[in-house]
Amino acid sequence: MKKLVIGIAVTLLLAASAKGELRIFNWSEYIPEEVLVEFERRYDVRIIYDTFEAPEAMIAKLQAGGVREYDLVVPPDYYVAEMARAGLIQPLDHDRIPNLKNLYPEFRDPDYDPGNRYSVPYQWGTTGLAYRASEVKQPVDSWGVFFDPAQYQGPFLLLDEMRETIGAALKYLGYSLNDTDPAHLEEAKRLLIDAKRRGLGFAGSVEGRSRLLAGDAVVVHNYSGDIFQIQEEDDDIVYVIPQEGGTIWMDAVAMPTSAPHPDLAYAFLNFILEPEIAAAISNYTFYASPVKAAEPFLDPELLGNPAVYPAPGIRAKLEFIRDVGDALPLFDRIWTEVKAR
Repeated sequence: MKKLVIGIAVTLLLAASAKGELRIFNWSEYIPEEVLVEFERRYDVRIIYDTFEAPEAMIAKLQAGGVREYDLVVPPDYYVAEMARAGLIQPLDHDRIPNLKNLYPEFRDPDYDPGNRYSVPYQWGTTGLAYRASEVKQPVDSWGVFFDPAQYQGPFLLLDEMRETIGAALKYLGYSLNDTDPAHLEEAKRLLIDAKRRGLGFAGSVEGRSRLLAGDAVVVHNYSGDIFQIQEEDDDIVYVIPQEGGTIWMDAVAMPTSAPHPDLAYAFLNFILEPEIAAAISNYTFYASPVKAAEPFLDPELLGNPAVYPAPGIRAKLEFIRDVGDALPLFDRIWTEVKAR
């Protein structure tokens, strides 16, 4: 893994008021400590860094007053529009984030947030299957490992994330993971309830990868980068995108409506789009960077890994999770019923 090379060129505009404290609410183990330390050193600040395991927990915290507590939050792409409608995040001033120019063109105007009005792309990846090659009877390549008893390969864990996991069941059934047809969602619910009964239940990404590494689970539903991290420790672990397709996602950084330290928040948003910083984050997380200018600083094995940067044929089977608008309460109800059974 490449050592972080720190750049020191910053504008006076960004540095002018960079004093005090910055509060960030992010997923667990999703940024290297050296990046946080460098920002603290450069701006003479202290970062308060809290974590969550599921976006529902993040939303609940913001709704309970976190919009006045945190300066930056990291929602998945499909939550950005919902959070904006709910007044939880504020529009961004692009003049204060000049490093947006470093993004790949495809990420400068994403469907989930046209023009990046409310968010800055952070990391992107896929969600699929990981398994222990020595413990299965044959290679795993289908969501049926969870949903078809005939394809059972051993103890398994589903991801404890509503849209991802309902989406996996929908993909197995041949539907879009953004399908809002009530009948199709009922089919997905029945599959999930049965899978929960036969499997080990649900787990966050960190718990899931830990239990796979420990051997408690043979197959897990998880994010690509989480699995690539533990492959460094155990080469028996394999990650695949199911033949039915799966999720491609972007996590983004947004600013709550009442962020207490907006100047520092803007400085941090610009900071993570610096090429060396963006590369340091991806070299740590094993996820793909949305920053094109980071390519020269990425580990070659990461940049050349087709599981990290999927080929066009595989990309064609992947979907971004979209905001389902008025259908969201239906997803919430189904997820509540699945978790309660």
